[in-house]
Amino acid sequence: MSGETSALTSEWLLRLRPDGGPDRSAVVSSPATVAQAEADLGPGPVAWAVETAAGASARHTRQAAEADVSPSRLRSARRSAEACCIALLRGLLHDTPPDDIEVPPEAVEGNRDLVHRGVALDRVLRGVWTSQVHTYERLLSALRHLVEPDRWADESERVTRLSFAYSEELTALFTAQYAAEQERWASSAMAARRQLADDLLAGRRATPATVKRTLGIDLDHHHVAAILWSDPPEPDDESPATSLHQLAVDLIGATGATNSVLLPTGTFELWAWASWPDQPPEDLASLVEAELKTKIARSPAGMYIALGPSAPGGEGFRNSHLAARETERVAQALGDPGVYAYADIAVLSLLTAVPEHAERYMREVLGPLGEAGDKAAELRKTLRLYLAHGRSRGLAAEELFVAPNTVAYRVKRAEQLLGRPLPKDHLPLRLALEISRVIAP
Repeated sequence: MSGETSALTSEWLLRLRPDGGPDRSAVVSSPATVAQAEADLGPGPVAWAVETAAGASARHTRQAAEADVSPSRLRSARRSAEACCIALLRGLLHDTPPDDIEVPPEAVEGNRDLVHRGVALDRVLRGVWTSQVHTYERLLSALRHLVEPDRWADESERVTRLSFAYSEELTALFTAQYAAEQERWASSAMAARRQLADDLLAGRRATPATVKRTLGIDLDHHHVAAILWSDPPEPDDESPATSLHQLAVDLIGATGATNSVLLPTGTFELWAWASWPDQPPEDLASLVEAELKTKIARSPAGMYIALGPSAPGGEGFRNSHLAARETERVAQALGDPGVYAYADIAVLSLLTAVPEHAERYMREVLGPLGEAGDKAAELRKTLRLYLAHGRSRGLAAEELFVAPNTVAYRVKRAEQLLGRPLPKDHLPLRLALEISRVIAP
């Protein structure tokens, strides 16, 4: 196919747009990948790819029903799917031969993370296939709307041929990369540490001597688990793994722990445990935040720490980590870099443990106030702080950095959307407002 004919045939790709409108905050690919794609395709098709990858990842998660569905794992899977979807669009645009398609760096990172997490190859390939099928279905749907009827058959044949050829090529490359990384990983000391940690987290027993030798801690001590993760960095920034490791070292130093475990679990995630023979300081979270707040704020990429509660013994090692995982889930939804302690988000964790039920409750209580959009979100935040401060406009205004009259106006507007005055018993309303912080409308 000549370059001129190819450009004419593929022109419809440049008119792809997301169904829900572009949401650039949802992009998880690297800035370099997005910049190259937008220079080639334009922002509309890239936003379409972002939306498509999010749908593909959600579809795979529903089908897989896997135990390890941590926010970091889901983000890594979506990042890989997004970069592959962008690569597919660019390949279709230029009619690139399948054997010239390159696996994006994000997909290579995601493949490496899956090996380190112990995800079997068949599950990896099932995820690749699910993503490719979802993208293919979306492309055919777009074809029907963007291509003239007399060209539809020829272009759909080209899209089908290239899409599945790319899928075969990606599958072969993923398989080869997975095997090479698995061989390297299996021979490393870190793999043994991860396996033992996974055994302990699954409730399987290990001798104290084995734990001491492999992880360097006494299992009968008191433990505080932490999960650290970061946003993808800019291309010229420091390696995220290096940054996370240094932040973890600083974290352990801030706690004053007797022993510790640092366990990288992905390119953008690290698990840690701090241990003491006796109870750690009661204000541990405050100490950590005071020590690391400035370092986190100065980091080029967003840096996050989720802390579990202190707990003793093998069960404490496990339970503190599970609580840190819940803290991670809520912290990712809240979205602001920083230090999060389980004690501070325990209620939010409980309220949103079953997202479908929580969302239904939120919408029933808030009504139109629970709709999407920045204005509604601003009203919900103002009303939440107003109620949290005992209906004090002054205290809410101080926290929001606005005038008390602005608080009064927003509360009035929120009442209008609720369709009723604020109730005397505002507990149900406060619960719904808290849920809206995690489960965005």
